[in-house]
Amino acid sequence: MKTLKITLLAALISSPLAAETIDKTWEVGVFGEYIKSSTNKDNQADWQQIEAGRGLGIDLEKIINEQWNARFELAKTRYDIQNGNDTDYGTRFGLDAIYKIEDSGLYLFAGVKRFNNVKSYNAVNVGAGYDYQINDRFSFYSEAVVYRDVDYGYTDQGIKFGLKYAFGDVKKTATSSQPVQQEVISAPVEKEVITAAAVPVAMIIDSDNDGISDKNDNCKSTPENVKVDSKGCPLFLETAVDVDLNVAFETNSAQLKTESMSDIQRLADFMTEYKNTSVVIEGHSSAVGSAKYNLTLSQKRADAVKNVLINKFNIETSRLSSKGFGETQLISKGNTKTDHEANRRVVAKIEATIKKMMIKG
Repeated sequence: MKTLKITLLAALISSPLAAETIDKTWEVGVFGEYIKSSTNKDNQADWQQIEAGRGLGIDLEKIINEQWNARFELAKTRYDIQNGNDTDYGTRFGLDAIYKIEDSGLYLFAGVKRFNNVKSYNAVNVGAGYDYQINDRFSFYSEAVVYRDVDYGYTDQGIKFGLKYAFGDVKKTATSSQPVQQEVISAPVEKEVITAAAVPVAMIIDSDNDGISDKNDNCKSTPENVKVDSKGCPLFLETAVDVDLNVAFETNSAQLKTESMSDIQRLADFMTEYKNTSVVIEGHSSAVGSAKYNLTLSQKRADAVKNVLINKFNIETSRLSSKGFGETQLISKGNTKTDHEANRRVVAKIEATIKKMMIKG
């Protein structure tokens, strides 16, 4: 029972990481803060006996990789001065480099700041913070920081609390952490005892059995028969697909039959699904009549199908073109009624390239 509890604890520790389903690129935060000025300034007339301050600010973080962020910060603070009998407003801005401690939510940071309050001065700062993930986009964070004034030699202190919003694309195959817990709980008891007793936090868990540990796996529910990259996400292979459309017409007519609509609907559905496709609609006639007349008739037939796609199925005009070939591309060289019916047609060949997961050999 003790072993099972330790294993469950290890699974729960890893679960917050598995729950993240976006590839973060930027984070923007708003915060409130408390700044305690150096006690040596309290009795300085040239510092107007500046004391503590309270303020609001914003920061913008660039996510560089899993361990490093870069941050720009801007804040406005109201300070107590003149032994608490007056106030002064100041601003602060600067840059920080942030180092995230793996699997903990804790981080360290250091940077440079410019203060403009009773006096203007430059400072270097170091601090530590904690980031609590509320959901995929929002997180709550708190920080403690020390500012060292490099112009006058004073040391200020500060704390702040804020809320951040993350920007980034949704991962296509990211899932919740439930499969991780099932894998750990269902493992043989002997393995649980050895792993938990030795180093529980160093357990190697591969929930989807793709050869990439959950720690380094960005796509934790990949099917076992799919090839993956170094981050555990599926490799894709581009595959060409096509649709052949055949619509027949009566002799000497460009009028579509009602029963032809199902074939045109099939083409429209395909183009709606694959937005990056376009098609040339080809009109063809039989050899009955003059070649010039048949060329004109085949163009009218191609235009008829094109107009139905535009007006009835809302396909963009820019994705469609039509061309009549007359009797130049007969598919049946005979002179029977069946031969002529086969040659009176509109054919639309469309090709699109789609991505399919690569299957292991």
